[in-house]
Amino acid sequence: MQPNELHRLAALVKQQRDTLLADWRQRVRQLPGAAHLDAPTINDQVPELLDSLADALIVGPLKEAPETESISAEHGLLRWQAGFDVTEVVGEYNILRQCLQDAAERDGMTLKGKPLHIINQVFDQAIANAIKAFETMMTIQLQQRHEEHIAFILHDLRSPLEALSLATTLLERSLGSSARNHEIESALSVLRGNINRMSERVRRILSAETGLGKSFHPAFTLLNLQEQVDKIVHDLEPLAISSQTQVKNQIGAHLEVYSDETLLSQILQNLISNALKFTTQGIVEIGARALADEGTIECWVKDSGVGIPAEELGKVFDRFETSAESEKTGLGLGLAIVKEIVELHHGTITVQSEVGKGSTFTFVLPQNQPS
Repeated sequence: MQPNELHRLAALVKQQRDTLLADWRQRVRQLPGAAHLDAPTINDQVPELLDSLADALIVGPLKEAPETESISAEHGLLRWQAGFDVTEVVGEYNILRQCLQDAAERDGMTLKGKPLHIINQVFDQAIANAIKAFETMMTIQLQQRHEEHIAFILHDLRSPLEALSLATTLLERSLGSSARNHEIESALSVLRGNINRMSERVRRILSAETGLGKSFHPAFTLLNLQEQVDKIVHDLEPLAISSQTQVKNQIGAHLEVYSDETLLSQILQNLISNALKFTTQGIVEIGARALADEGTIECWVKDSGVGIPAEELGKVFDRFETSAESEKTGLGLGLAIVKEIVELHHGTITVQSEVGKGSTFTFVLPQNQPS
């Protein structure tokens, strides 16, 4: 097709625009998302797209032309609002492409070579921009639904937490000093500590300052690692007793890490409780050492439990990966959350394990505030 024929095709697009649109609307109405729409809504930004195509046939397509990108992006947003799915968005552009080809053939033209290349380039770019805008809105909607779901769950947790707190208070008041021994005092302390910790986490997520969907800003500071581990070990004492497992905190008294107390407790609680869950009549050791040359602290949680099969080691930090033993499975989020928190510290976490001999989880955290 010669240059004058490119102009002929451009003239056809402009002169027969209304006919092309009518043919296109008739075919698009077969799509479920368009069946209930009126003509102006179906037309949307398509007349402007045809004008841009006619200009491109004369002067050549403009790469990422702002006006063309805006036209197709707006089209994608409006189609999302109308209830289209992604396949329908792509489908209506391809229908328009076919309508144009049919119109050209009726006028004695065969679309091939450069004209076809320009048409495909304009339409393919329009599809890409429309889908990008469409999927952006889908992502925002899914995020909003996710946040609403989490908010509902967290609000729902507040009632049982308040009930547990009240019951614990009644127990503390009703048990006189003569009726309390070390085991009862320890159990009440663990119960109160875990209730307070859970309540605080729920409060922080639902608070006006943090809020769902907003960034969480941890309060990083220097923390005594031995003291932080002692707190978690104390809270998990009932789990250790039930599994008849000894927990050893072997961290030096003066070792410090640069972290947020809530985030650090999540790392330790997940790893230590996991070790206790999979260890019976054994030992769980928590240790750490300073890597002076790197300005980091290497920490580990080692157990003598059941171990992890070699084929599962590469997946333990994936979300929703759990043990095959049904009685010991959970949501499969604990280790994934640990990994994300460690990486938030710009650290790393690894695992070594052997079936029947136990597992060692090693993670690295900063020793001081980054300069």
